[in-house]
Amino acid sequence: MSQKMPDRAYGITSPSLDLQRKIGGPLKPLESAQIDRVSKALEELAEGMKDWIRVDLDRLYAARQAFQENSQSKECIDDLHRAAHDLKGLGQTYGFPTVSVIADTLCKAIIQALENGTLPHELVNAHVDALRAVVNLNSRDATSKPA
Repeated sequence: MSQKMPDRAYGITSPSLDLQRKIGGPLKPLESAQIDRVSKALEELAEGMKDWIRVDLDRLYAARQAFQENSQSKECIDDLHRAAHDLKGLGQTYGFPTVSVIADTLCKAIIQALENGTLPHELVNAHVDALRAVVNLNSRDATSKPA
């Protein structure tokens, strides 16, 4: 009942070049004027990112408040984890790598605490307060001083 394999290496398939053909060949490098426009747009976006991170931080703060009121609610814990996870992913994007690190630690602490059966309020409070301090003091990374 075994079938004979074709005469090619197992698991290797040739890549399709259709996409490159559809766009008209390899991509051309950007011109310096295009790069300047993109850089300017990113600088303009950077100004608003501090406000964006505050929105996500407010969501985390609200999730903490709900958790404190009902720490046994799976929904409250899930909301807290989701808000921390979003900050973990977006902190670097917003220019706050320290936020990503602290939020990552909070996410891991939530998961580990749930496996142990309890999530201490003090642990959540310490992380949320640290995140708020980093953003309020505009501490972009470990070496930056408060602004």
